[in-house]
Amino acid sequence: MQEIRADAKNLRALLGGTKFSVDYYQREYGWQSEHVTELIKDLAEEFKESHRPGNDRSAVEHYHRYFLGSIIISNRDGKKFIVDGQQRLTTLTL
Repeated sequence: MQEIRADAKNLRALLGGTKFSVDYYQREYGWQSEHVTELIKDLAEEFKESHRPGNDRSAVEHYHRYFLGSIIISNRDGKKFIVDGQQRLTTLTL
């Protein structure tokens, strides 16, 4: 049995240089504009809580974190498969 680990990562660490596959049993991408709008609104509100006019660009690294939800990835046959979080990851990638 493979080890199950939980790691907190930012999007850059999660998506950077990694290819993911989507297994055959996963549903097709189905988010509508209201889902995308809600995610972007949530991210923007979290950003605005930390941002202050005049902040240096590097200050963003220290802004509040936003919990995107669980993203579950499975390693199989040398590939990484998205088990949960496909809609969110796809939306953020687009």
